[in-house]
Amino acid sequence: MGFSLSWLGFEDKTKEEVLRLFGLCDVGAVDEVNQALFSAAELPNGWTILFVNDYSFGGDADVLAEVSAHGYVVVCQAEDHAMASAARGYRDGRVAWEVVHDSSRGPYDVSMRGQPPARIAEIRQRLAAEQRASGDDSHVDYLFDAPVELAASETGYRHDRFLFDWGQPVFTVAEVARSAA
Repeated sequence: MGFSLSWLGFEDKTKEEVLRLFGLCDVGAVDEVNQALFSAAELPNGWTILFVNDYSFGGDADVLAEVSAHGYVVVCQAEDHAMASAARGYRDGRVAWEVVHDSSRGPYDVSMRGQPPARIAEIRQRLAAEQRASGDDSHVDYLFDAPVELAASETGYRHDRFLFDWGQPVFTVAEVARSAA
């Protein structure tokens, strides 16, 4: 068992605002271990996370462009079966940065576009050193964590943790909103 997921972080947006953007509604059921297709949580640092059990879900580009015209959005994708991960930041209605790791291109693959946050340099160096120390033929892919760590450092959330210094996020199940007939 492993991860094949996406999550989107919205700075200074409420859960209700985020769900409405994607045509979702909160059904009120707590999703303790993110088993639902969609779930959402508000963090105490002002970020709202939309968790999606689908690696290919990166969000609607038009919606993300619209939302990022008025705020910052971070998207994180992780597929640990294929050891692929990605993080993107949206600002001013466009993708401002992107960091991608694809193990099929080698254990040290980290491609970048735009202007990622400066901390990616330290993250990448540290993880590459761990990869070298474990040996290039190691079955551990340390650089898989580069995009994930960057997204976490921006939002304060990481999908493979359930407890943080500030406590535990409370995700509730979200479903596609039904329109009135």
